[in-house]
Amino acid sequence: MNDLKFDRTVSAAFTGHRFYDFSQREFIQERLTSAISEAYDHGIMNFISGFALGIDLMAAQLVQSLKCNLPGISLTAAIPFEGQAERYNIYDKRVYRRLLELADKVIVLSDCYYPRCFLDRDEFMVENASYLIAYYDGREKGGTYYTVKKARARGIPIINVY
Repeated sequence: MNDLKFDRTVSAAFTGHRFYDFSQREFIQERLTSAISEAYDHGIMNFISGFALGIDLMAAQLVQSLKCNLPGISLTAAIPFEGQAERYNIYDKRVYRRLLELADKVIVLSDCYYPRCFLDRDEFMVENASYLIAYYDGREKGGTYYTVKKARARGIPIINVY
């Protein structure tokens, strides 16, 4: 596990649903790119992704792709447990591994899976961010809801790109 310390005042975290309407992919990417750029313009340099399927991996890819245009931007991978991607399909595993190699910091929170590991990862991200960039449809269940609720409770501004 890497050092868990970094400056939350220049960090934003991502949260979003694993599944989304694929026909909206380009629109979602545009909205995420705008949110990342806007956060960067407000001094956010470090972006934390939980590397889950769906929006997390999309956001991580976008941060990587923006590194040429946004000097000093960095990607932190907040991995809930070693082996998170074992059940991903072959394509998603390849994307996950490549992004992990390119990440500026990789933080693995547990050596193994345990029932609360995803929620603990979400809490870690909220505790270490001053912004939350979300793709949240308003449903009151699941990890995205949990993360948005935690961010609201802490008074963290939420940029919802849904």
